[in-house]
Amino acid sequence: MILKWLRQTRKPVLFRRNELDQNLLAAVNAELLRQPGLSFSSLCKEALHQRLLNNHYSDQTRSTDKRIESLEAQLHSVEQRFFAQEKNRLEQLEAQLVQLSLQMARLTGGTVAPMPPLPVSDLLPEAEEVDEVVEDPVLSRLSGLIDDF
Repeated sequence: MILKWLRQTRKPVLFRRNELDQNLLAAVNAELLRQPGLSFSSLCKEALHQRLLNNHYSDQTRSTDKRIESLEAQLHSVEQRFFAQEKNRLEQLEAQLVQLSLQMARLTGGTVAPMPPLPVSDLLPEAEEVDEVVEDPVLSRLSGLIDDF
């Protein structure tokens, strides 16, 4: 029974004489007059599409948006834990470095002042500065002679 209904290509629309149906029919006629190229069939299909499919898609979109928000919150939480762990590891390494410096000082018999922590920018290699080359007067005279030669 249902398969027979699905195979049919024409579906009648019945507008009764009640006020609601008559208002709907007037709106349909106004829309068809406003857009002469539009057929009643296309108008019905468009309305059905918006009513049935867009609601379904918007529900999926809301569900997807909630899932994205949840994943972003989880990612933020993981990042915070990761950075806290890395900070602890860095502090432990700095403490071990200070201990090793003190042990080196004991072994060498000298005293080593504890090193203050270096900012990250100090740990990066800097570009070498090129000293300005002072021109040698003898070479400048010889270059003049070579040019003349």
